Amino acid sequence: MRGSVNRVILLGQISRSGIEVRYSPSGSPCASFVLVLPEVGQDRREHVTLIPCEVWGKKAETVGELDAGVLVLFEGRLQKRRKDGGWELYVSGWEVTPILTPVAVSA
Repeated sequence: MRGSVNRVILLGQISRSGIEVRYSPSGSPCASFVLVLPEVGQDRREHVTLIPCEVWGKKAETVGELDAGVLVLFEGRLQKRRKDGGWELYVSGWEVTPILTPVAVSA
């Protein structure tokens, strides 16, 4: 097997829908949210990429206290799971660092 690195670092805003904290049957917390990543394309228009994200464990409860619109630095790894008969790509993370206070969110 060849070596690989699966690490993602994203800087974006928590979407308008905010953060949902839920608990697994074993009691482990999970914070789910969508990260909004705006970019300016070659056409000079803003394009938005929405990335579904999850944080598990003790960090999930801390992340659950953040508001929609907060700019965060998110570290994690790419994962995929079955969803609606297909596969969904998402980022499972271990570190979410707030950067600024809430601002207007575009998605």
